[in-house]
Amino acid sequence: MLAAQASAAVPGLTLVSTTDISDEHRHAALATDVDSRAWVVELPQTDDEELGTRERIGALGAIGDGLRSRLPFGVPRIHGETNVRGRTLTVGEWLPGFRPDPQKLGPEAVASVAQAMATLHAIPASALYEQGRPIHSANESQRIAVGVVDRAAGTTLLPQSLLRRWEAAYEDNELWQFEPCIIHGRLRLDSFLVESDRVTAVTGWRSLQVGDPARDVAWVTAPTMKDFLSPIETAYRQARPTADQRLFQRGRFWAELDIARWLLHGLDTGNQVITDQATAAINELHDRVGGDLESTLTEPITRAPHPLAEPPASED
Repeated sequence: MLAAQASAAVPGLTLVSTTDISDEHRHAALATDVDSRAWVVELPQTDDEELGTRERIGALGAIGDGLRSRLPFGVPRIHGETNVRGRTLTVGEWLPGFRPDPQKLGPEAVASVAQAMATLHAIPASALYEQGRPIHSANESQRIAVGVVDRAAGTTLLPQSLLRRWEAAYEDNELWQFEPCIIHGRLRLDSFLVESDRVTAVTGWRSLQVGDPARDVAWVTAPTMKDFLSPIETAYRQARPTADQRLFQRGRFWAELDIARWLLHGLDTGNQVITDQATAAINELHDRVGGDLESTLTEPITRAPHPLAEPPASED
């Protein structure tokens, strides 16, 4: 079915074999054409996935050949789309590589991930100015953070001490001294495809914009990445020495605010499961940062324990 619909989306495309790679959110197939080229055909099955598909089409459409030529990794290219019963079917080229396993991520792969981010951020922001993507200055990024904190505070589910912690961060003007650049906007470790310890492609392009590069490094500050934070920051700064000194510290702040965003999403959609999960995560965060509520986000990151890190073992 997907093969037949793919031909409607890309005239002249003839697929000769397919492998089902569907999941709970989408129907999908990895397909091969008569010239042995590989394609990915996707059809959303949920409203959220449909929204993501539309956002992805918009973002990838803004990445022209000039911008692609400056990147040392592949970026998905959508060759066609068509409407199937109110959903958007897309046909894109298959990109080689594997999702990295944190347990098997070696030093060379870690450095390649850092260099991939740094290279994207080093491209002049003007390359995206005429593409209709969001453009946020440093001041606007600061105001966005303020808005998230204010809305979270209004839910009455945010502990007052955690609120003060976040207020101290967004009021620290030195934290917001940075040059906006092109950012992916939703980077996570599984956004990267790696092969032979080298990043071959970056996926998940939905929030492409000009904004705060700290949004792209926020995932590195997670407790699960604690062994990689230092080498990634070192490799990133070697590849992009002009990066601001508070970049990774600000990334930690954005990572914490993602929990608040998740809470607001649950409340906005009336999803009690999400709301409960986010509330529990906020309480856990509060417990982890207890005793250092005023300074962690405003002192050098090398001296600040990650708020979600495991507490030190007892010396009984």
